[in-house]
Amino acid sequence: MAAKYCEPCSARDMTRTAFKWCTECEEALCSKCTEAHKVQKMSRSHHLVEVDKIPKQINLSYFCSKHQHLPFDYFCVDHDVICCKECLPKNHLACKNVTPIAIASKGSKQSQSFLDSKEQWQFIIDALEKLRHNCLENNNRVEQEEMNIRKQIASTKHSIIIHLESLEKSLLNHLNEIKENIVTKLKRHEKDISDLVTTTNIQKESSEFVRDHGSEKQAFVLNHSSKPVFDEIENKVKQLTDSFAESSLTYVESISKEKLKHLGSIELTETPCSLPFVKYKRRQSKVAVDQRRQINSVTHLNDIDLKGKSLSEVTGITISDNNTLIFCDVNTNTVYFCDESGTFQSAISTPNSPWDIAAIPGTTTAVMSCRNAKYIQFIDIKLRLCSNQVKVKQCAGGIAASNDNIFVAVNWNIQVLDLHGNVKKSISLKHEQKMDSYICVCSNGNICYSCGEKIYCIKPDGSSVFFYDSSYLRSPRNMIADYDGNIYVLDKGSHNIHKLTSTGKLVNILLHERVSDPISFCFSKDLSKIYIANRFGRKMSVFKTK
Repeated sequence: MAAKYCEPCSARDMTRTAFKWCTECEEALCSKCTEAHKVQKMSRSHHLVEVDKIPKQINLSYFCSKHQHLPFDYFCVDHDVICCKECLPKNHLACKNVTPIAIASKGSKQSQSFLDSKEQWQFIIDALEKLRHNCLENNNRVEQEEMNIRKQIASTKHSIIIHLESLEKSLLNHLNEIKENIVTKLKRHEKDISDLVTTTNIQKESSEFVRDHGSEKQAFVLNHSSKPVFDEIENKVKQLTDSFAESSLTYVESISKEKLKHLGSIELTETPCSLPFVKYKRRQSKVAVDQRRQINSVTHLNDIDLKGKSLSEVTGITISDNNTLIFCDVNTNTVYFCDESGTFQSAISTPNSPWDIAAIPGTTTAVMSCRNAKYIQFIDIKLRLCSNQVKVKQCAGGIAASNDNIFVAVNWNIQVLDLHGNVKKSISLKHEQKMDSYICVCSNGNICYSCGEKIYCIKPDGSSVFFYDSSYLRSPRNMIADYDGNIYVLDKGSHNIHKLTSTGKLVNILLHERVSDPISFCFSKDLSKIYIANRFGRKMSVFKTK
């Protein structure tokens, strides 16, 4: 950021307003110092800019972020990075294509890489604008959805109230019906009781009259003639007593307030952004040195220490754009994360048995095939967790990913999916046996896959390009394609790696005594290292390429 005041004058304890900015000296100048700057021999060719035209903030540093006291002096073409004098021996000692920045920077403003940077910034801004627009649309949609849900809740409440009123009416009618039945029954009992009371009183009055005014004979006759009447009245009283039941009404709630906890629920559905961001592909800086690494041999560096964790069988390996090494164990349902050097970082469990794994270029997402489940599993590399699953027709075999598509081996087909897991098309393969091993997508769009003891290469439309077999190729596993189109095939049976051209011709076979029964492998992004699931996938080994 340009200073407000002239910096040479400030050094002389004078305060003068800055007028120009020298891009070479990175210094603000007043009008007087500007005139002097223009005529001095060392600075007359410097580029001066008006202070008002300078951005408020310029993110430009000539010093190494790791060794802040040292400036950038070198450019490594192999890694496409600038480095200081300390970074050079530590990280780029084996690199052959290193040149001083003074030489590498010549003509850089006219280089394709620098021109690409302008397009890249605009590309990012456009992507962010689309994302912002998407956020605004989402916000408006959520606001509208809230209003709709509020109306639905009110409608549900109204419907429930109407239903409750209907239930209330029905229940009150039922209550009235029961009450009327009870009252009718009780009135009938009251009438029967009244009749018996009348009959009994008549008999009692007759008995009292005879007792007070009748003869002995009348008393004798009345006493014996009343016995049947006594028996009849007592029987009726007993019948009334046995048939009488006291009635009582109570209200029993069938829906309590405790059970009626809510009218419904609000479900949140989150789907991946409909505008997937794929990184802009910039071309490497134009420097007059060979930019391709030729792999002719490998050297064992070390075996990865998993800090006490044991591997059972690693069947899939990949590396992300930020050089995170990721591999999966089919028997323990575990995915491991390491840095580029092979230092263990973390591990997560997966819901299904994983088979193969591939990082999606330009994203922080990996996708994994499942050995015994009809799903592919997405993994968030940054958060280190399993995200969503997508169902496929059959248990998947090998899996690969490009900037636009996911490729999954399923029986006699290769299914092509978009980056959300939606099926775009299916490529039929003409083989008698199932093709459930590994697949690889080349830079030219061709697809390679292993089947039996052969390697096949097809075009995106399914037409054949070549097939490769050899007496030295016994049990081919996965394949990797480099920037030049070379295809590397890992062979478990012969414990080696076959290097093929893009047309399927053998270039050479990479051998190393430390490679034994390999299951899967992967290159680092700069092709300087190979990571191999060694010894039936029970050990992860790191090799250096030459």
